[in-house]
Order: sequence, then C-alpha cells, then structure tokens
Amino acid sequence: MKLKGRLTEHGARLLWKNFLPTIEKFGKTCQVLLGTDEVHFVQTSLNTDGVHVTARFATETLFDPDSYRCQSKHFNLIAFQVEVGLLLRVLKGAAATNADLVDVKLTMRQVAGPAGEPHSKPFLSFTATGASTTVVQDVPISKPYTASEVQSLVGAKDGGSFCPAYVDVVPALGAAQAIVDRLKAVDDTAMLAIGRGGDAHVLVQTSSVALGAQLRDLPVYPHTAYDPEAADRSKSVSDQLQGLLDSGKAVSVHIQLKQLSRVLHASLFTEPAQVLCGISEGGGHVHIMHVFRDPHREDAYDDNVTLTFKLPVRDG
Repeated sequence: MKLKGRLTEHGARLLWKNFLPTIEKFGKTCQVLLGTDEVHFVQTSLNTDGVHVTARFATETLFDPDSYRCQSKHFNLIAFQVEVGLLLRVLKGAAATNADLVDVKLTMRQVAGPAGEPHSKPFLSFTATGASTTVVQDVPISKPYTASEVQSLVGAKDGGSFCPAYVDVVPALGAAQAIVDRLKAVDDTAMLAIGRGGDAHVLVQTSSVALGAQLRDLPVYPHTAYDPEAADRSKSVSDQLQGLLDSGKAVSVHIQLKQLSRVLHASLFTEPAQVLCGISEGGGHVHIMHVFRDPHREDAYDDNVTLTFKLPVRDG
C-alpha cells in the first residue's frame, strides 16, 4: 500500500477554507477514500447525527498529477477514518506560514502502547516547505480499511440515484435560511414539499400552531421536470400546496429542521453556484447538491468538485 502526493495550491485552499470546515459542522470524524482518479470525503451515520455527506474531488484538483501515487492490492483504493479538526489544523497552519509546497504521504510510525511497548500506527504525514522553513506534522488515522470495508465505503459514497426533480434554492437562499431558522424555534420537525412548478414549501404544525412559508419561481432541474402550469396562483398558498400534492406535481416528506438548517448554512463556506434540493423517488430521503462554478470558465460548472447531502426523513 502506497499513498503520496503534493497538494495543489487550489486543492489545499478548497480543503482548509471551504470543505473541511463544512464537513466538521456535521461530525468530528470523516472517512477518506482515495483512488487513482477521485478522492472522496464521506460521512455516514457513523460520523454524523444521520446526515450523509459526500465531498468528491478529481485527483488533479487536490494533487499535482506528476506527484500523486495511490497503490493498493484492492483496485488501488485506500480508505481510512480521520479527525477532521486535526486535518484542518495542519492545512490551516501550512497556509498561515505561507508554505510553497505541501507534500502528503501515508506512513507508519512506532509509538508506545499503554504498557510502554512499541507498536506501529498509521499516520498521514504532511511536510510543508516554505522559503526558510520546513514543518513536518503527522495526523493519526485509523487502520487502513480492509477490502470489504473499502467496498462498503465505495457503495456509501454514491448515495443512491438522483431525484426526479430538483429546485435551485440559491435565488432565495437567504430567505430559506431565515425561514428554517425561525421554524426551528417552533418545532424540531417540518414538512418539506418540492413542486415541479418551482415551489418549495416548509411547514411546521403543532397542537397549538401552524406556521409555514413558500419559496416561489425557483429554477427546476432537469428542465424536462418543469411544469409551468403546476400551481394555481389564484389560490391561497395552502390550497396551492394541497393541489400540487393531490395532482402528483409535488412530493413531501418530514425532516429535522436542524439538519436542513445546517445544510443550508453550509453554503456560507462552500459558496456554490447552485444548491439543488430534491426528494427521492418514494420519499426515502432529501437530496441536496452543491454545484460549483468552473474556476477557469465563468459560464461553466465544475465537474471536478461536488458536495452532496442526504437527509433522512421522519414519520409525519
């Protein structure tokens, strides 16, 4: 098993400034899956309170292609678990010292056991080289995953199929964040409905109060899912929602508001061009995707970086 590479300046910045702070909001640990073409940071229910998080990077985004080596007996895939805060601290430290180069490698170190006996432990070793300084820091990781554990993580990273329809929340992101935060003070669970006419509804109902909000005219993806006649705007918001649900032009589920709030506020770190929100076929989960601009082309999206969230649903 061999892993080494030199982080690109862009890749290191994406990790310490955007993605690792986001991942840390959902759990203290994450699972890392490295391959020859892609690197994934994955959080499952083992790492979070139920939200499934996957950050995917093309290897050339994070690593200089000439320096990157990832070799193992299992399809050249390597996986392990790591504390997000430790990883973040090392990369922030390298940035703070204006390191010109940051090299990473998987290594084994001899450390003292509970009774003082030496044993080998795996680490990610970071070497940050600047104009006049070289700093080496080791981040402890779990034992590298077995072949079966790697395969389980490969399945977990994909997170299932796409939803039939998504709305892009970015045009109303500030309003959505404020609405969810306000509703969170009323109850911990809300109904979320996504309509093919570009509507998103969030509704809290308790024994003493019913409070909700509608976000209208949001972009719908794919474009073939858009139905401009889906909602009758002459009716009240509650009647519009009921009509959409009755006609099958909207679907609804119940979710934890604190989880939805955390995902919406994650955009403050990642700065996506789109935040696509959909409900899976059959209503098994809510799927939210952050889509990013291509850093080299203003009119294109970046296929090399994605961030997705799966929110579990609750009984209504």
